[in-house]
Amino acid sequence: MSAPSLVAVVDDDEDVRISLEMLIGSLGHDAMLFTSADALLAAGGLNAFSCFISDVQMPGTDGVQLARKLRLATSAPVILITAFASEDVERRAHDAGVHRFLTKPFDPNVLIDELEKILG
Repeated sequence: MSAPSLVAVVDDDEDVRISLEMLIGSLGHDAMLFTSADALLAAGGLNAFSCFISDVQMPGTDGVQLARKLRLATSAPVILITAFASEDVERRAHDAGVHRFLTKPFDPNVLIDELEKILG
């Protein structure tokens, strides 16, 4: 078995952060939680993460803007999650190089499958 990977979880909703942390932990990996994209960017050390999972709609820097900034700093995949999907948001996410775009509510198995592909 490979060493645990570190996944950044970015969401302004504490319940979502905790749920994702538990899901990632159940797969044998570690999560670092951030309340905002700005908090993640300020923390630095982006290359330590194997994957980023972020909400789209948050105060300050939104998830699509975060994905654009991450593309400049790291090649780790970005998964965006939103309850407010629209064609415009999906297009912007695609243009920002997002690996996967999920609309809430989503089947957790879809996210599990993606994480297993990414993290091994």
